[in-house]
Amino acid sequence: MLTLVSRFAATEFAATSTTRRAIWRNVVTNWRVKSIGLLRRRVTSGSICATKWNNGAETQFSTTSTQQPTQTLGEKNQTPMPTPAILEAIPHDNHTVKILFNNHTAYDLKYVWLRDNCQCPLCMHPGTKQKLLDSPLIDINIRPEKTIVRDNTTLQIYWPNGSDLPHRSVYTAEWLNKYGMCFANDSFETEPIVHRPPLVLWDKVSIWEHLPEVSYSEMMNTDAGLFKWLSYIHKFGLAILRDVPINTDEIAKVVQRFAYIKETSYGITFDVRIEPDPEAHLAFSGVHLDHHTDMNYREKSPGLQLLHCIKSQNLSDKEQEDVGGMSFFVDGFAVAEWLQENHPAAFHVLSNTAVKFSITNSGNRYSQKVPILCVNKSGELEEVHINNRTMGPLQAPSHLVMPFYHAYNSLTRKIRDGSHEIMFTMKPGDLVLFNNRRVLHGRTAFDPTTLSRHLIGCYVDIDEKMSKYDSFLLR
Repeated sequence: MLTLVSRFAATEFAATSTTRRAIWRNVVTNWRVKSIGLLRRRVTSGSICATKWNNGAETQFSTTSTQQPTQTLGEKNQTPMPTPAILEAIPHDNHTVKILFNNHTAYDLKYVWLRDNCQCPLCMHPGTKQKLLDSPLIDINIRPEKTIVRDNTTLQIYWPNGSDLPHRSVYTAEWLNKYGMCFANDSFETEPIVHRPPLVLWDKVSIWEHLPEVSYSEMMNTDAGLFKWLSYIHKFGLAILRDVPINTDEIAKVVQRFAYIKETSYGITFDVRIEPDPEAHLAFSGVHLDHHTDMNYREKSPGLQLLHCIKSQNLSDKEQEDVGGMSFFVDGFAVAEWLQENHPAAFHVLSNTAVKFSITNSGNRYSQKVPILCVNKSGELEEVHINNRTMGPLQAPSHLVMPFYHAYNSLTRKIRDGSHEIMFTMKPGDLVLFNNRRVLHGRTAFDPTTLSRHLIGCYVDIDEKMSKYDSFLLR
């Protein structure tokens, strides 16, 4: 058992006050230099990329996903780096303890933060991991009564607890190292850590060569089938389910396999078919629907959309006649990546200019402002929002109007030139699930006198799908 009295402290006891401060500065400086060097090596050696299919060829480009070997159901995540051992826990000032590890790193952690994040059953619910401790009641200037490093694997802190016995908190080396790195790098950790496969950006050629489709029976009856389907959604943003029973309530059963339906102003589910109401949504008519994402006018547009084909019947005399009503999809991430490579200024304009999306539905008005291309603070693309039908007048400084329209036209022309589009006629029993913040969808025009077409749709929160997908990856 190591106590708070370290070998450094033992040396200091025999020195003057000035000498002690000099020794401590040298120790801290050495640890910091080594720590910063190690962190830099870790950052620069990381491989951050995603897969892009371009006319059948596989290339790499920078994105938000960290590349990991593709996993199959039952495979474990890669073995993590060994957890460093705790060498010392030394008071740094009245509010901070410095944790020294055997890998030449050192992290400063505040006492109030450590007390607030005690992992014991009295402070955190063992099952749900919800906090039971009332954070505002913690003394901001709290200091431990005793601190012990035990077996180099845990840090035990005894906190003052009024007239009762001290409250004991136990922190593992792994936990301290993880959050210490977060403070040092000014970043957030993801718990649990899941290594998802890289995204696969696709165009017209590559998506047909690697068509993401699964049979209904395989997906509904086997975990391997469900994992395959969820993997397709993660990587391609699009997955097709074949031979789905032609029942109006079947779409709900499909969703229940991995999540639950997100109810919207259109109901729990909605029917996409001709409606005589002149105020009905344009989707409920036979007009051509250009590439778009749904409900950008809401506070947060739905993450996933499902469309199940119930009926698609040619009513014309000629069976081979093209009666329209074909569905098409475009990988918005792939097109945005093309725009960033070929027209970086246009990408910058569309990712930094918020536009207003709005609609009136059943007497209710919905409105939201969001950029067409949403990026995180690192400039990495996270969402695409495009719908010319619901986009209102641009409200931006005058000098941005012309650049915006140039950028918007460049992006739209690429979306519509067909190079990144998959188009097909949905047949009864087909069900398409797609990422509504990545994949654009649309439909060719049709005459209801020559085509009887009926789809049932619904929305799902994307984090429900990701939670289920991650549970497979962690097996």
